[in-house]
Amino acid sequence: MIHDGIAVDEVEPYLHARAWLTDAARLLDMSPEVLAAELIDTMLRSGAITLRDKRLHAAAERTPVPAESLRVPFPREWR
Repeated sequence: MIHDGIAVDEVEPYLHARAWLTDAARLLDMSPEVLAAELIDTMLRSGAITLRDKRLHAAAERTPVPAESLRVPFPREWR
């Protein structure tokens, strides 16, 4: 959500690539695909995320982060 939302067609593949989703699905005795779809549906119904211009956005008030502040080195590059 930091990068102005996520495209609707990219969110499920993004979630499927997260190890926590696979672990949670196993604990809940469901497939990662079902859990991802349920998570997105629940967040939409609850108003936690919104759909605008074919992108999912966090619904909470926020102050946009300036793009230049995201251009910092990762900790492994710190010396």
